[in-house]
Amino acid sequence: MDLQALAGGIDRDWPVGLTSATTAVLTGVGLGPRRLAAGVKFGLLLRVRHGVYIRRSDWEGLFPSQRDVLRLLAHCQATKATALYSHLSAARMWGLYVWNGGPDVHVTAKSALAGDSAVPGVRVHRRTLAPELRRRITRAKYGTVRVTSLEQTIVDCARTEPFVNAVIIGDSGLHNGASLELMKQLLARMAGHRGVRAARRVLAALDKGSESAGETRLRLAVAGMNIPQPDYQVWLRAAGSNYRVDGAWPEIKLALEFDGKSKYFDYKRTDEAIYEERQRERELMEAGWMFLRVEWKDLAVPELLKRRILAAMAAARGRFKP
Repeated sequence: MDLQALAGGIDRDWPVGLTSATTAVLTGVGLGPRRLAAGVKFGLLLRVRHGVYIRRSDWEGLFPSQRDVLRLLAHCQATKATALYSHLSAARMWGLYVWNGGPDVHVTAKSALAGDSAVPGVRVHRRTLAPELRRRITRAKYGTVRVTSLEQTIVDCARTEPFVNAVIIGDSGLHNGASLELMKQLLARMAGHRGVRAARRVLAALDKGSESAGETRLRLAVAGMNIPQPDYQVWLRAAGSNYRVDGAWPEIKLALEFDGKSKYFDYKRTDEAIYEERQRERELMEAGWMFLRVEWKDLAVPELLKRRILAAMAAARGRFKP
């Protein structure tokens, strides 16, 4: 078989706008079973799950988290979204921040006979959920899907995920309108079940003002340090404008900011975002504020971050000495 011709044919016939596609869709554009089998055999295609394919070049260009999302999308495509998605899968479908979530697809089913019971990469949570704890939502990426309610999703993750991961999901949920009171009520009904104590700790740590996974991780990292704690999501006024900073020690005019690309560039053009951020920081500095900026890599070494914070606090205090 002419490998170059096969590769060219796959790229030419691949459905426009689709990263992954089902066997039925690919057959419809001329990529039938024989060409799909040859593409997999020669490493041009990757079978994400039974009946769903992606070009290997596309797959290799994805971050691990993007691959996790694609596995979930492939499950929707292969099953026609008939499952009730829960836990991390529901969190992704609700658009919540999921950090280090892993590749498994999570579904809830009341019967041990659920079709996904023995499928590798699919975790089936066996339980019966009341109708008010289920939702049907429509998302551009997944279509119309059945998911656990926003509050149930956060509670499920709070019971099963590591503390930091669960707080990131919960912060994101609160920011998107989840009811903390309803989540507490859900936990109260589950007294005695596994993970409830851990979930209560997660709910107690939530802050709806957090706008990114990095901000949540920064807040939790600082909370674990034996240092004066900052206020969070603080509004400051400078040059006639109001600006919000992630954290601040107002008495010494020291601002704490998490720097992540998504924070600045997800919603605006890059040049516009950079200009506005520089203007904001310049005006606040002219009003007497100092800035301590933290990046993802800084969160990996908490002791070094603590030393940076203490040094910045000492420098900020030094400006106010007679």
